[in-house]
Amino acid sequence: MGAAKVSICIPAYGNSAYVRRLLDSIRIQTYKDYEVIITDDSPDDEVKNTAEEYSDLPIRYVKNKTRLGATGNNNAAISLATGEYIKPMHHDDAFLLPDSLGRFVQMLDEDPEAVLAFAASKEVFMDEKAQVDESRSFDHVISEIEEWQLKVDKRNLYLVNMIGAPSAVMVKNNGCLMDEELTWLVDLEYYMRLLPGKGGYVYTKDALVSIGHGPGELTDRCVADHEMIVREMRYVYIKHDLKSEKPFRKHLVRTVIREGMGYKSLSGTDIGRGEYLINKVKLLIKAMGRSRG
Repeated sequence: MGAAKVSICIPAYGNSAYVRRLLDSIRIQTYKDYEVIITDDSPDDEVKNTAEEYSDLPIRYVKNKTRLGATGNNNAAISLATGEYIKPMHHDDAFLLPDSLGRFVQMLDEDPEAVLAFAASKEVFMDEKAQVDESRSFDHVISEIEEWQLKVDKRNLYLVNMIGAPSAVMVKNNGCLMDEELTWLVDLEYYMRLLPGKGGYVYTKDALVSIGHGPGELTDRCVADHEMIVREMRYVYIKHDLKSEKPFRKHLVRTVIREGMGYKSLSGTDIGRGEYLINKVKLLIKAMGRSRG
């Protein structure tokens, strides 16, 4: 038997309830030509024991010898993929419908020029036992202006990640890995490298995956780390040579200001102190106007 067409890559870290929710959603998929790769960064055997309960699934479980961190763990799973397509699935996310996986495959199969397919998602909030609070759920769908931004220039991902979380995408397996210098912006920078200047993607506004948010998630820690946000914004700005476009310059400067970081945070860029101060004054005036209103 040859390799499966799709490699479902799961970088796991603890919480067997989340892993079980994901594996249950894989078990009911109508599309069956897949392998499941779990790379485990956990300090114990909680995930391993859970995976062993699903002997009916084609699971390859690998315990990382040393903790790799979020991005490194993603790359560990992707590196083991043998399928034509890679379906990233974070351990706190899940497929929303029985035909979700098949829909992703169909999108890429029907568009030979596409290297990436993405879908809308249902954002859900869960407790540690993976019990979902439906009252707080909402759909994440690309807007018309975001569609236009992505169509015109993939670099607009720097302004807003209109594609969504890695679990909302499927990509062709071309050996591309995530940048391990990044944690907060790792997904959008990955998409920027995967996509050509224009096009190269296909999408549906139907929600095909559930993106889980729970206690102590990585996103919350990143949002609270102002220094990291600015550092990664500067890193992507330099790496993708975004200095020629005013919207990208403005976005970086205003991020630095909003995160409470000083001009020195822009070191290594082409942005001068004058440009920084002008934006700072404009933001201050705007804030004063809002407070008076």
